[in-house]
Amino acid sequence: MTHALFITSAPSTGAHPKQARGALRRLARLAVAVAIVGLTGCGLFSTEHRVIGMASLDHSGWPLPQIPETATAGVPLEVVITTGGGGCHRQGDTEVEVNGRSAVLTPYDFLTTGYAVCTDILVFFEHKAKVVFEEPGTAEVVLVYSTDGSYDPESHKGDGRKVYSVQVAEAG
Repeated sequence: MTHALFITSAPSTGAHPKQARGALRRLARLAVAVAIVGLTGCGLFSTEHRVIGMASLDHSGWPLPQIPETATAGVPLEVVITTGGGGCHRQGDTEVEVNGRSAVLTPYDFLTTGYAVCTDILVFFEHKAKVVFEEPGTAEVVLVYSTDGSYDPESHKGDGRKVYSVQVAEAG
């Protein structure tokens, strides 16, 4: 009887599928962890700023403010202001300050800066506000807005002003 001597080499990963699957699982977990850190890492280094909204009151194609010319004392008057910005802007709120027959409206939006992916597509935000004048007579609505809509929060300084007149009639 003849005996043959077999020398085996180290087992290949193909010979042990369990080892190959384990290595692939660890590699997949590592890839997922890197992707999560990469996707959320941008959020860690970006900041959202509340800024005075940008409007263009003399630009064709830009929605103009809707401010009624007449009102009734004690009855809410709806005012609509449209602001705009790029992909790093999103709509905020509108502050209304009424003092007698004068109202100041300031629309605010939010601007994300830092490591953020933004589109350059212009997006409009419609701000609606209620104004109540208690006294009859000629009232004024002052709209405060920014004229620069760049991605720098410092450029949203509320340098634009427009005054509208509203005739307020006595109630009843």
